[in-house]
Amino acid sequence: MPTKTHAERRLPFETHFEFTVAKLKQVARAVQEIGIKQVELCCKTDRGLRAFVYGKSVEITLFSRYNLRKQPKRIRLGKLGQISLEQARQKHREIRLAAEQGIDPKSPKKSVLTFAELHDQHYMVECKSRQKKTLHTDQSRYNHWLGPEFGHLPLTEITSTLVSQFVIRMQEAQLAPATVKKIVVQLRSCLSLAVDLDFIEKNVAKRIRLPKVNNRRATFLTVQQMAAFMKAAQACHADELVGSRMLMLMALTGARLGEVTNAKWEHIQGDHWILPTQKSGVPGAIPITAPAVKSVIAELVAVRFNEYLHPGARGNPTLSRPIKLFKRICKAAGLGDQWRIHDLRHAWISAGVFAHIPLETLSQCARHSTPTVTRIYSHPHQESMEQAHNQIAALYFPENEASHLDELHFHNT
Repeated sequence: MPTKTHAERRLPFETHFEFTVAKLKQVARAVQEIGIKQVELCCKTDRGLRAFVYGKSVEITLFSRYNLRKQPKRIRLGKLGQISLEQARQKHREIRLAAEQGIDPKSPKKSVLTFAELHDQHYMVECKSRQKKTLHTDQSRYNHWLGPEFGHLPLTEITSTLVSQFVIRMQEAQLAPATVKKIVVQLRSCLSLAVDLDFIEKNVAKRIRLPKVNNRRATFLTVQQMAAFMKAAQACHADELVGSRMLMLMALTGARLGEVTNAKWEHIQGDHWILPTQKSGVPGAIPITAPAVKSVIAELVAVRFNEYLHPGARGNPTLSRPIKLFKRICKAAGLGDQWRIHDLRHAWISAGVFAHIPLETLSQCARHSTPTVTRIYSHPHQESMEQAHNQIAALYFPENEASHLDELHFHNT
């Protein structure tokens, strides 16, 4: 039986074993449960291949240890997930081979990797490995902006000046500040990954100033407008029942579009609609005890033919985004065409403020991370503002005196 090291006698797991993804993740979970800050693991099959597990973040970072001219050195290979275990093994073996030949693996060398190769071979692979929800949006931004601008360039030729000029061109093309910001953030993420993988030394997009984004809207749907919207949705034709009830369910519960499109019948459990994953990544639930909500769900039972609450047409398992139907309902309700589907959620939060629901309770109902987020999306109704103005004016001029002034003005005219 092999003798255990001093560290292994104190830890409930081995620190010297053959590296596999499953085994590394198992140790990472154990490190977090015990509450250890950091543990160094050694690979039994690849000498010098090390893994550092950080208990607080449960991150696994791979390193290559080697000796160069009798001096111990190490190189960071990258975080597991951003780099696969097989990629780390291959890179580690190349480093060890270079060191044995007297070549310093850390010596500067010009990267021949282009931005397109970085995006396709590393960034997208890393996003898929962590199941990023907006992967299709990232690909679209690359196809329309990042690819044409930087795709052909070697990573070492991308400078902060080029990035700044790129930002100016996007602004001149009248892209929304939020769009410009998201594109630059994606560029930063790509270049940060390149730094982690030792393709480049620094992220030239890190200090680029981002445009200020104002997410607040000047207009919002009032309680009366939402009542008109619900009437118009209820009056939709039978062939529009699924889409109209989807929009009604959003309006009645404040659910996000992604939550209703992914809703399945198995998620309807008693008086709750279970959300396996939310925007935050954690599960949640929406109460469905209101008679109006139960009525909408009951209507969907008649058109049920697969596992989804809102089945799609033409072979699609679920209805995706009924934007045309939403615009027609808004028009029928006399609301105009400036609204978005997500405004139904904003209106729900705003109605909660109008109904004097405490912000803390409303934040939990909206499934926001903090009440601060809820405050951003809550809009004071016109009726509330008029009432506030009237109350303040009444402090200076009581109602009987104000009416007396009105009478004097009437007689003088």
